[in-house]
Amino acid sequence: MIESGPPRASVHGPQAPSPPTRRLLRRIAATVAAKLALLIVLYLLFFSPSHRPHIDDAAVDRRLLPTR
Repeated sequence: MIESGPPRASVHGPQAPSPPTRRLLRRIAATVAAKLALLIVLYLLFFSPSHRPHIDDAAVDRRLLPTR
């Protein structure tokens, strides 16, 4: 009986990924890298320490303990 379908993996070890699998892995890696780059840019633009307000003890005292 002859089986049709994808070839089975050899007993001698793993085979190299097929070209469509390599393309898919490359696309996934590129997407992850692009998302990571976008997150870094957003952090630098909106959440970096240079964009945080300066809060000192005197300002906190003025807000929380108003003069009587």
